[in-house]
Amino acid sequence: MNLHQGVRLQLPGDSRCYQLLSIDEPRGRCYLRQLPLTRDGSPVLDVALDALSGAEPA
Repeated sequence: MNLHQGVRLQLPGDSRCYQLLSIDEPRGRCYLRQLPLTRDGSPVLDVALDALSGAEPA
């Protein structure tokens, strides 16, 4: 999967949809937020890049 900012994806074993906000390759981390966005915003999740290895485009 070609990861880039803004892509929508689903994590393995999770039915929710997320948007990829940014990738920090040196640290091996990425930042996601759950979709759809809420009125007050959605919290940002800090996830290991390894966790995206089985992610599916949404």
